[in-house]
Amino acid sequence: MKVLFVNAIDLKNAVHKRYCPLAFGYLTSYCHMNGAEFEPYYLESINEASLRKINPDLVAITSTTANYNLTKSYAILAKKFNPHIKVVIGGVHISAVPHSLSPHMDIGVVGEGEQTFLELLQADFEPDNNIKGIVYWDDSRIQKTEERPLIEPLDLIPHPNRSLFGFNDRNQYIFTSRGCCYRCKFCSSSRFWKKVRFHSPEYVAEEIKQIKEQFQSSHINIYDDLFIMNAERVKRIRDLVKPFGMTYAVTARANLITDDITATLKDMGVTAIGIGMESHSQRILDYLDKGNTVEDNQRAVDIIRSHGIHLHCSFIRDVPIEKKDDLKKTFQFIKRNSLPYDLYRLTKFPNTPLYDDSTDWDACKIHNYVPFQIKLRQKISRIFKTFQWS
Repeated sequence: MKVLFVNAIDLKNAVHKRYCPLAFGYLTSYCHMNGAEFEPYYLESINEASLRKINPDLVAITSTTANYNLTKSYAILAKKFNPHIKVVIGGVHISAVPHSLSPHMDIGVVGEGEQTFLELLQADFEPDNNIKGIVYWDDSRIQKTEERPLIEPLDLIPHPNRSLFGFNDRNQYIFTSRGCCYRCKFCSSSRFWKKVRFHSPEYVAEEIKQIKEQFQSSHINIYDDLFIMNAERVKRIRDLVKPFGMTYAVTARANLITDDITATLKDMGVTAIGIGMESHSQRILDYLDKGNTVEDNQRAVDIIRSHGIHLHCSFIRDVPIEKKDDLKKTFQFIKRNSLPYDLYRLTKFPNTPLYDDSTDWDACKIHNYVPFQIKLRQKISRIFKTFQWS
């Protein structure tokens, strides 16, 4: 069977092309480990020519909510090319809004996909109620099966097959865990994974070693929702990977930053830490269910800077209860600490407490105000220079 994996992304957005979706790598390696072989292909857009060249039996698409309209157009294109092609969608969007399954899609994989995809492959992608974790069309009605249990322990899932993608020059990243122990009001990821599961430090070290050998990488992004949840585990990972001599970027949380964990990260080779601080107004943090304080934010900045690690922060604006004074406090905090930062519009993702049942999927596109502000300042600067010399 020829399986065409499609990452439905906005090709004009450089951020979307920064990483390859490891979900497909996990599916491929998991099926191979269980003796279910197929011929995989990977693309980031499809057209009639690419479909004709590959002539797939199955088109498997992963999609965020922001790109779901694009995904639907790909499904239509695949069915127009060959009505017998099976079209399957997985990822955060269909898991959050399974009833949005397009009539041109045969099956949606809801939640964690490895075991579900394996069982669908073994069933030649003919869905029935015995396969957990799917949504599918039964005549003109959508059927949703029983929820799929999560795979435990997480090490049962083999390392992802990165050779599938064919992009050796892209940023390399790994997941050392799935899930987050916090439930921020705006976050869809923690609700997708439902609970926290960790790969063992040995599993993580082996994957990092593979990446270094396969891609001659010297730097890896650890893309967990929250890498520092378990400090003792981080120390064990540090002990195992330190001999590799690589550098890392990790995610953290302001209230979990201590001198001890930061020193461990520094010793491990971490050169950059990203923290979603969201706001420097306590009333906004409380509204978003962040579970930390503005004092935590300042302390985290001070500790990370004292260890010489680069810190990049992200913030959110357009919160429903937001007032001018809330934004003022945030910008004063950014300026006072000279913080590199991103500023995002609050997005009401499906399956979060903020979701309002909208089906305007384009409204979930990520909007970062900072690039716009930079461009505006550059434009003003050019105008000023022109005026100055005229």
